[in-house]
Amino acid sequence: MTGIREYNTQRTCGVWLVYIGVIVIVSALLGGDLLIQPLVLGIGYFVGFLLILVFPFVNRKLAYGKSTKFQDRMDNIAIVLNVVLCTACGLLIGFENVRLFWLSIFIVVGVHFFGFYFSQGRSMIVLGLLTVVNGLLGLVLIGVPFIVFALLDGGLKLLVGLKMFTMKREVNVPSEHLFS
Repeated sequence: MTGIREYNTQRTCGVWLVYIGVIVIVSALLGGDLLIQPLVLGIGYFVGFLLILVFPFVNRKLAYGKSTKFQDRMDNIAIVLNVVLCTACGLLIGFENVRLFWLSIFIVVGVHFFGFYFSQGRSMIVLGLLTVVNGLLGLVLIGVPFIVFALLDGGLKLLVGLKMFTMKREVNVPSEHLFS
């Protein structure tokens, strides 16, 4: 290993975050008593996942190269962590208090972003911190309508996604290698 980490798929990730941010906003606006419309979120997520992340068209156009095996492994761990924690939210919290459920999901999704640092860079740490704080604020500020936190969650994803989409190729050189 050279000590240099390239984030070759940041622009693809940026498109995904913009897309999913819009899906979160639309599903929140259509949420009604459910606060987030699960069909809109679920179908939107599935369609976007296929079109942006599974089928090679977007990545072929936007990526500067492939991720390393380590980066792919960390991405997979982050995704599995997200699935496990979201499932735990459903099992432990249930759906009687939908505000608590969805804010917990926002926090879990924020936590899973930290694992993407290895393939996407610092932007994922920032996004993770902001989405966790947003979810926690929603739990504390019970007088503030849920829609505010849902729109913030979607907006954060959208803004960070736009930033990542417009980034030039980013390379992280650890400090111990700067002077060698």
